[in-house]
Amino acid sequence: MERLTVIILICLLAGLSECEETGDQNEINQNLITELSYEDTKAENNNDVSADPGSETTAPRTVSKTTDHLCEPNIHMVLKELGALEERQKATVRALEETNRKLEASEKKVAALNSTLTELRTMKQAKIYFLVFLGQRQVAFSAALPTEATIGPANFLYPLVYRHVLYNVGGHYSPVTGYFTAPVQGVYYFTFSSFRWGRNTGTSGGSLYHNGNQIVSWYGHSQAHPISASNSAVLMLQVGDKVNVRLWDNQQISDNENKYCTFTGFLLFPM
Repeated sequence: MERLTVIILICLLAGLSECEETGDQNEINQNLITELSYEDTKAENNNDVSADPGSETTAPRTVSKTTDHLCEPNIHMVLKELGALEERQKATVRALEETNRKLEASEKKVAALNSTLTELRTMKQAKIYFLVFLGQRQVAFSAALPTEATIGPANFLYPLVYRHVLYNVGGHYSPVTGYFTAPVQGVYYFTFSSFRWGRNTGTSGGSLYHNGNQIVSWYGHSQAHPISASNSAVLMLQVGDKVNVRLWDNQQISDNENKYCTFTGFLLFPM
């Protein structure tokens, strides 16, 4: 706005200078006209004097100057245009300020929407993580021997297969092989129980195995009474590790519909 005002003032000064030069030239021309008129009048008077010696000398005629008013209409027009331009400029500034206010309001709305979107994304990620974590924690099983008789003795480590599945969330225990396979790295809890009828002299013993390595065991001996035993362990497993129960060689284990012999395990927490 300041630059535009300066330009208009420069144009105004240039116009005034031109008007002054025009006025000076007009004044010179007017003076010439006056002198010429005076000379003509003087010559006429001389002629009149010679013709009529008693007559008075006629004063020279003068032409009124109008140069002072030549520039006045142009100055008024420039000032009027300058005022109108200033009003238009003020209106433009007001419009720009209103646009800026609307733009700032829009930016605030966009920022609020971005914040809401970020919160929704965070909540979604947290929900997904929770569901994954919950799915990882849903690892548990329990199964029993389905036999109505005694297993053993055998001359080798006999893998026990607990075919009667009581609970097997995630399906990580196999009732076909008797093995539990770890789906995630974490800490697991395992427990097992055993039973043997005491009708005949004998012993019962076996162990919990982790990837073929003996971890904890049970053992019982009686000549006339039933034998029951149990044990448990907390193990750190990697993905794909296998855990099962095996009967020692030359040992026996028994069960019936009461399900005395069970194998149970579940994930305590992932790592």
